Amino acid sequence: MKHYPVYANPYADIEAGRDTALKLHLVGLGASEFSKHVPSFSPFVAKLDAYFRLFDIPHEIVAEPVPDVGPRGKVPFVSVGNTRLADSDLIVGYLKRTHGDPDAALTPAQQAVGHLVQRTLEDHLYWVIIYYEFFDENGWDFILKAMVGDPTALPQEIQDALAERREDFRKRCYDQGVARFTPAEIVEKAGKDLDAISRILADNRYLLGTDRPTSFDAVLFGFTLAIFQARGMHPELTDHARSIPNLGRYMQHMLETYYPELERAFQPA
Repeated sequence: MKHYPVYANPYADIEAGRDTALKLHLVGLGASEFSKHVPSFSPFVAKLDAYFRLFDIPHEIVAEPVPDVGPRGKVPFVSVGNTRLADSDLIVGYLKRTHGDPDAALTPAQQAVGHLVQRTLEDHLYWVIIYYEFFDENGWDFILKAMVGDPTALPQEIQDALAERREDFRKRCYDQGVARFTPAEIVEKAGKDLDAISRILADNRYLLGTDRPTSFDAVLFGFTLAIFQARGMHPELTDHARSIPNLGRYMQHMLETYYPELERAFQPA
């Protein structure tokens, strides 16, 4: 039986105060034309990047060439010196303990709603995003062009590595189940996620009706940013998202307030 190693975050090895500059490791877009719209196509990277910004946590961005360098073979991860923390949710938990908890004033009911929204985005909508990035032909062509330009200009060994990575994620999508549905069914399923979150958002400025953002706003923003901003990867899904008036206004507010350097690629409905 194959052994699958587990990485335990070494929290005790980090000696950091509130003003310690943490390093956020991610696979970015470099000089890509899409970097003016999104910091990353990875929703987990966008979520954690948003958390650092929303709560003004000092940090440095470190661009990694591939996600495999992460402690769990994934990005994002955070490092202080040679100590590395993996998993965006566990990192947020660590930051809450060391830099203050933006969710401390939430009621148990608000915490529960936020948790359910987070699970909807991270455990369901995530797979729809992965489907468009790796399984869908149009989505794969879009993200490949955004990340590397003309793939045929790359050395053959890199083309082979990209094809192998794509096939790995295609298999994951099929094993998980999302790739067993028709494209129209996938859009319908993802649309129901967005519609449900829209009803929770209502007329609020922030997801849970608070005066200030919470960690759940970082999740919502991070997981829907590329959907709103990168229509070429998933036109039908983006069109559905952009048709939701309050969600569009929410994204507009978040971009203008926390990401003024990014160009908005949509107008709220």
